[in-house]
Amino acid sequence: MPHGPCYHYSPDEKPDYWWEKQDGSWLGFWIREWPDLLGEAVLSVSGQYRWEVWQPDFRADKIYTKQLDTGLIHRLFPAKEKIYRPGVRAQSGIYSERMISHIRKLRDTPIILQLHDHFRVPFNNEILKIFGPKKKFPVFLVGYGPSKAPTSEMLSLHRLETYLCLMAEQWRLKKPLKYIDVISEHTTSALKEVQKVYGGRVEKLSMGCNLDIWVPVPSAGMKKTVRREINIPLEKNVFFASGNYVSRKQLDKLLEAFRSIINRNDFFLVIAGHGDKANTDLITSLAAPLVKQRKCILHPYVTGEELRNLYWASDVYISTANDEGGPVSVVKAMACGLPVVTTPVGGTSELMKENNVGAFLPVKGYKEWAAIIEGLLDNGFPVPMDIQLVRNTYQWENIARRFVSIYDDLCKMYF
Repeated sequence: MPHGPCYHYSPDEKPDYWWEKQDGSWLGFWIREWPDLLGEAVLSVSGQYRWEVWQPDFRADKIYTKQLDTGLIHRLFPAKEKIYRPGVRAQSGIYSERMISHIRKLRDTPIILQLHDHFRVPFNNEILKIFGPKKKFPVFLVGYGPSKAPTSEMLSLHRLETYLCLMAEQWRLKKPLKYIDVISEHTTSALKEVQKVYGGRVEKLSMGCNLDIWVPVPSAGMKKTVRREINIPLEKNVFFASGNYVSRKQLDKLLEAFRSIINRNDFFLVIAGHGDKANTDLITSLAAPLVKQRKCILHPYVTGEELRNLYWASDVYISTANDEGGPVSVVKAMACGLPVVTTPVGGTSELMKENNVGAFLPVKGYKEWAAIIEGLLDNGFPVPMDIQLVRNTYQWENIARRFVSIYDDLCKMYF
């Protein structure tokens, strides 16, 4: 993994697995990370492979290792900040010498090195530069999207130095990327961006979801029950949004849209998530007038059944990010039978367009959001996705088998 545990999202919450250091501080990891979830799914459908997740961590003073009941091993490696130059300008990023040294020890071991995130991550490319020229094992880059080639960014208006930086990055990327055997992405548009810098095998693959858990609310009575438990008015049209409080999710813009229709009495907005202090304060401040009129709640970050209850209590799911890979939050909504309103980003939006379901918000046309939302309140919510199609597309077992097929191909090539 090219990033450490996101402690700053939950500064007072211990991770799923954690260790206390001698000075009283602690570190650990959450098993909701994509490499852990994918590994669990792969191990459940194939006995051919073992799976280890290696994650750099600024808090680690040594290597910390935990083997889960599934057999998956998660390791935290000491890391530090490093200055990279992907283009002309300097860029800070994470770096772990201990991780690289341990990969060196596996040079003659039959492994598949799977890198996560996108092809412009400096730490991933640092690894490729070191092992690529003499590698004896396949490399698979699993992108989370949406990838964007430096040349695509040149279409925007920039300073001269930025154009030079993007040109240099585009040219430099081609060398480390040629050592990759397969790159996957969530969306067709992201794959096109990958192909601008990479000429090898590309695959459209998404992350999955346990759709035995994410199912429609069993009855109208259950829907009323969960609404009462969460303190949501029974008679309102309930919009639900979830995610980390980060700028790309555009939850601030969503709140502004609902604030502009605050005089209506037929809606209720639920937002569930968390973030760092600055973004949490921003979201809290913007939500305050709606909360005061009992037209909104900011729900703490939750998972599992507590999160599913929020979906069950809702009438429509709304996703407003300016970029996405999946997102799995929308997959869960579709699996629960909810209609979806979304910006046209991510693999789920592509599937929605293909099947003529849902409704769409312009990515940056914020002035239109309120009008679209009011149109839904006046005229009814859009058609939801067929649940069986959702299960066929996103069930973890089906996703894992596609990954295993690629792993089998790579093993045939090298071993």
